[in-house]
Amino acid sequence: MGSWLRGLSLGCMLLAGLTASGAVLALDRIKIELGGAHFELEYVADPQSRRLGLMGRPSLPAGTGMLFDFPDGTTPAIWMRNMQISLDLVYIDANGTIAQIFPRVPPCQAMPCEVYHASRPLRFVLELPAGTAAEQGLAVGQPVPLGTLLQKPAPRE
Repeated sequence: MGSWLRGLSLGCMLLAGLTASGAVLALDRIKIELGGAHFELEYVADPQSRRLGLMGRPSLPAGTGMLFDFPDGTTPAIWMRNMQISLDLVYIDANGTIAQIFPRVPPCQAMPCEVYHASRPLRFVLELPAGTAAEQGLAVGQPVPLGTLLQKPAPRE
């Protein structure tokens, strides 16, 4: 019974997950503030979810996005194959600092598709509706409030 209660308690803490910096973790979602606006992000950390990303989605509402978490040593490379919407790609290091921004990246219309490479190994890529990075004043060197997610180990694969 004691281990069951500990498991339930841990589950409740993970669901609540409010961090000191304002990021909220809840299963596969994270809530953060960027440039004074609130965002609810889908959090993806497994290979299959990272491969699928936002492919095939007809829209991405304002205030939403997808946060990709990569294994240590990964130099992310994103392409827009099978995408229906343009995105801002925000590359973030393991400390939560913006390293690169690719604004208003269009869907790939025909092969070969352009690939948007990080300039060095990074932990995260944040995909936002096109124009969001500029609207929120995001810039290279700016911290992104990812809270306790920064203390969590990077995915293994």
